[in-house]
Amino acid sequence: MSLKQNFISYVENNFKTNPMPEDLIEYWEKFKGTSGSGDKPLFTENGKKILTFLQNHTDTKTWKAKDIAEELFISSRTVSGSIRKLVTDGYVEKVGQDPTIYCITEKGINIIIND
Repeated sequence: MSLKQNFISYVENNFKTNPMPEDLIEYWEKFKGTSGSGDKPLFTENGKKILTFLQNHTDTKTWKAKDIAEELFISSRTVSGSIRKLVTDGYVEKVGQDPTIYCITEKGINIIIND
C-alpha cells in the first residue's frame, strides 16, 4: 500500500467516529482522485481547457504549445505538461518536432468533456 493510500485509509477510519462535514466531501473525493465512482478524473483542469480549445478550433489543424498557451492565457510550460497526458491517452497527437507541433485526433474531437 502506498503512503497516499495509507493516509487515505487512516483519515477514512477517523471519519467513522467523527463524520466529515458535507461541504468537505467533494474536496476529499478530489483529493483521493475519485469522482464518486472510484475512478480518477479523465482530464486535469488544464487538460479540459486545452482539449476544449482544440475541439473549438478544428479549422487550424496544427498547434504549437506556445500558441495554445497564448490563446488560453496560461504558460507554455503548463500547456506542454498538460498536453503530454492528452498525447498519452490518444486525444492529441504529436506530429512534428523542432518546434513540437500537436493536432487533435478523432478521439479528441469526439470525446464529450464533462465539467
